Amino acid sequence: MEIKFLKAGTGDSILIHHQNHNILIDGGNDSKYLLTEIDEIYKKKQNVDLLIITHHDDDHIKGIIDVLKHIKDGNYDGEHTFIKQIIFNSPRLILNKIDSGDEKLLSYKQAFDVEKLLKNTKAKWEKYNDESLPLVYGDLTISFLSPDEKDLKEYSEGKGAYLTSDFKCDWDAPMAVLERYISDDSQDTSIPNKSSVVVQIACENRKILLTGDVTPGRLQIILNKLVENNEGNPMAFDYVKLPHHGSYRSLNKSIIEKINCYNFIISTNSKKHFLPNKRALLKIVKFLPRDKRPVNFIFNYDEALSKLEITDREQKEYNFKLTGNNRPYGISI
Repeated sequence: MEIKFLKAGTGDSILIHHQNHNILIDGGNDSKYLLTEIDEIYKKKQNVDLLIITHHDDDHIKGIIDVLKHIKDGNYDGEHTFIKQIIFNSPRLILNKIDSGDEKLLSYKQAFDVEKLLKNTKAKWEKYNDESLPLVYGDLTISFLSPDEKDLKEYSEGKGAYLTSDFKCDWDAPMAVLERYISDDSQDTSIPNKSSVVVQIACENRKILLTGDVTPGRLQIILNKLVENNEGNPMAFDYVKLPHHGSYRSLNKSIIEKINCYNFIISTNSKKHFLPNKRALLKIVKFLPRDKRPVNFIFNYDEALSKLEITDREQKEYNFKLTGNNRPYGISI
């Protein structure tokens, strides 16, 4: 199994390759590398077996619109069967009114754009939540941990707003100073982010948690269930993609204490809302239950790493390391 965290602007675009299967999760808001990867899949005479759109925010969905436009223009195949299955919890699909044609039923323009483009494919399009059965591709299993039906219904009926950061740049402050101001007083509670799809990827004795932009309240519920099923022990993951591009308002002490992981992935080019927050990294190194091994923060853009202005001395003092992208297109694990 290979997982690519593509350079995709300020957002997420994750591509999984396994035994001739291809799974795409989100498209970011810069589709340069995504379209190249999709072209390579087509040249190999393979398909995108599964497309997951975690939620409708611009930095997750714009690249998907670009891919679907390519399909509409006939760039991949005349039968439009290049994508086999799509999971997208669009508001009108949740309300069972997808065929009504009434745009007023939809509060989110880009979600509606995706709906229109999906009509040009023959993909199986479904709504998924935490009660949905896992999807299996050989020895790769995708388990759906969120959202729940209640959150989906609330999301579909409201307009909501995205909370990404407090718009305060903490990049130029020393970590010792920022540590005094670490708290969980301000947390993301927005309904659209709460309804974000969260999945666990299990394959080849590895587990990866992909969190989308999920809110800390919802992520805490997810981890509570996982820990309960794990005899009360923190849940072990080989990699965790940090929610909401490393926003400190998307993490809290209770979440971090329930995770056993040493590799955290941050997906953003740092050109929006001063993300990632240095305080998010501080929360992890401060509250993560761990041994003497350093925590590894992995960035799909080197420039995002450099903007944090973290010194070698700080990395040694707080026992963590920073790793930049290992491929021109981003990260491969």
